Amino acid sequence: MTWRHPAIFLAFLCVLCVSVVSSYSSNYQTSQTAKIKDAKKLFKQRCIKCHGADGTGNTTYGQTIGASNLTDPEWQDRVEDKRLLNVIKHGRGQMPAFGEKLTDDQIDSLMLYVRTLKKLQKLQKA
Repeated sequence: MTWRHPAIFLAFLCVLCVSVVSSYSSNYQTSQTAKIKDAKKLFKQRCIKCHGADGTGNTTYGQTIGASNLTDPEWQDRVEDKRLLNVIKHGRGQMPAFGEKLTDDQIDSLMLYVRTLKKLQKLQKA
């Protein structure tokens, strides 16, 4: 089969590809936003006693046990996602393990939410 107008065919393919990628990107972003919103609720239920509602760890109990300041840009840069997921799941030091209490999806969502706290800290300083 030969194409009489290959330029038209290529243009059609480009439009189709852009449409598919755009749709995927939009769905992915909506999914991530929903995950983060759910994780914020979960954070308020499970994490604020130590880390505070803002993630700074500036609570009486958090200061007593040395809770990490999750908004600290240096901490955010130093702690990789894999390590953060591991600590949420298995605990570390005074940090309790949530692997038996939360699903893997919930733990992944909490990690995404914790990553948003760095951005919130930057906005508050600006």
